[in-house]
Amino acid sequence: MNSSFPARPKTYSLPATDIPDDVRQSLHPWIAGFIGLTPTQATERLHKRWESITRPSLLALRETLSLFEVRGIVDHEVGGLIYAVRKYAEENVVGNSFYLPAPIDPKTLESRLTSVSLADNAAVREFMVYFAGLAEDTTTAGQFVYLDSPWPTFTDSWNGTIEGFDEWEDSLMLFHARNGCHLLVRKDGKVAWWVMQEHLVGPQAGNFDEWTNQFSDHRKLAWPYDPYGPLDDTQ
Repeated sequence: MNSSFPARPKTYSLPATDIPDDVRQSLHPWIAGFIGLTPTQATERLHKRWESITRPSLLALRETLSLFEVRGIVDHEVGGLIYAVRKYAEENVVGNSFYLPAPIDPKTLESRLTSVSLADNAAVREFMVYFAGLAEDTTTAGQFVYLDSPWPTFTDSWNGTIEGFDEWEDSLMLFHARNGCHLLVRKDGKVAWWVMQEHLVGPQAGNFDEWTNQFSDHRKLAWPYDPYGPLDDTQ
């Protein structure tokens, strides 16, 4: 039986002046604004997007991700992505790079948050303003929700085999890990992992700010984000 993975979207290294016209036309204006910039200039442009952050948990995440340098533009169906790499690190190791799309239109974001009963959660809202669609990869899992319509919710109990399903039913599936697990955000802002391999939901954080601080700490490591965490000797 023949099988194949989706083709990896093409990345154009900065200054990315070789991007074809048809690709340029498909890019969101915020992404297209990186064309012609050096990595230093592009990183400064990304930091400009984040300069209005005031929430302490998001400031911590901003500090962590600000250690990465924008290196390229990715031709991706969502309107393009920027590609950033941790400085002085091995680029091909998961966790040493990230992808980020353009900000979600405010009206679209409001609609998506309302649909999952999280419009009144300021911590979730602000995270999605600055970091919606943040990703480890472009062809597999490892992404936060972005323009999915509708945003995915936790509705399948696997015929009643998932421990803790009733308490977390209809939660937002915020992040799809590379190992198949999903990070859940309940309507009250609590966070848990649906650990697919173990057929259970395990609480992760009592509120979204607590979770954001945990995630910020994790992104300091070269390791995929999932419920099992890194090995003890991961640097």
